[in-house]
Amino acid sequence: MTILKEMLAYLVFVAIVGLLSAWPDYKLLNDDRAIISIVFSHAGQRMGDCRMLTQEELNKLPPNMRKPNDCPRERYPIEVKLLSGDSLLYSAVLPPSGIWSDGKSSVYQRIEVEARRHELHMTMVDSERTSGYDYVLERTLDVQPGQNLVIQFNEERKSFVVE
Repeated sequence: MTILKEMLAYLVFVAIVGLLSAWPDYKLLNDDRAIISIVFSHAGQRMGDCRMLTQEELNKLPPNMRKPNDCPRERYPIEVKLLSGDSLLYSAVLPPSGIWSDGKSSVYQRIEVEARRHELHMTMVDSERTSGYDYVLERTLDVQPGQNLVIQFNEERKSFVVE
């Protein structure tokens, strides 16, 4: 009798697990929606120019610290904007990482959009520039329902990449 009760308990457990694995239905997105993901890390320009040290300045430094150039460590924050037509989808000023603000600025942003044709205009400023942009992406894309469109920044080519 105990084995029968145990088998019945296992059967009920398996039925509940099977039911919960198929119900309720879960959809990440509605049928008419898609996702645009902005994912990259990029180091802004240095806040200042490197300068050559004089021989007198080099002599004052310990031997292991003697390098001919003195470059500032701190970097500019990067400013990223993404527009679809005239509507602003994302805008952020991202500070550099690190204790000395000398690392890369990182962005990971998921934006839910309507699945349709989008005229994407993405800009990034990574310098002291006050007008204009350092990098620009302009592309017209047909975004399909359920699609996850990823925008990255290629450091070697110094340009945005859409996948």
